Amino acid sequence: MTLTQDWLAAIDGTNALSATIEFSRHGLLQHADPVDAARVMFEDADPVREFPSWPGKRNFEGKLWMASTSRHVPFESFWERSFLTMLDRTGDVVGVASQPMWIRWRSPKRSHAPDYFVRRSDGSALLVDVRPVELIKPEDSIKFELTRCLAAALGWSYLVFDQLPGATQANLRFLLRYRDPAWLEGVDIAALGLTGRMSLGSLAAVLGGAAHSGVGAAYALVWSGVAVADLQRPLSMTTVVDVGAAS
Repeated sequence: MTLTQDWLAAIDGTNALSATIEFSRHGLLQHADPVDAARVMFEDADPVREFPSWPGKRNFEGKLWMASTSRHVPFESFWERSFLTMLDRTGDVVGVASQPMWIRWRSPKRSHAPDYFVRRSDGSALLVDVRPVELIKPEDSIKFELTRCLAAALGWSYLVFDQLPGATQANLRFLLRYRDPAWLEGVDIAALGLTGRMSLGSLAAVLGGAAHSGVGAAYALVWSGVAVADLQRPLSMTTVVDVGAAS
């Protein structure tokens, strides 16, 4: 990875790479300049901050077990859990760290802790902030843009996960129970000749003779993307799916 000499400047004159990146690995606090940060295994980083708590707090916190990494990953809202669920469905992830770093810009002084660092199976990296679009304030937008510029200069992708249309969040929460490969034991899609468009109910009926649970196997195929459904609408046995289509 080669850093461009034309360091990217963001809004209000802040140089996105005029920053110090603070992180911790195995309990050891460390600092790095952006030019060195691309070599850091941030997927193994400790969280740099704890989730704040107060009486009456509405955010839902917890840890999600990710099938793709076989590890629990912390989240502090339903939105973050939904992001992790969507990420897990891609099957293209080998490491995820929550609150992996502080980015501290020097002039003017600003600091930001992105929500997640993701290492993909091809070695590439993704930095993520999770925030519903209606909760993004002007100062947040500035920090997100600076983070985007810094990530681009380091050869990382950057994502602001800010929208979940329709019933997507509820559907993802429901599909979590169908991640276990056991739902698809004995199922051979090619041998069954399953391809094309059909209802989930029809798919479940065909799978019923091969799987322990036809309904469970049908939802497991939706989770894996083998059966593609419109997750913006509530899932039911009448949902139309495309079997064998690209997810």
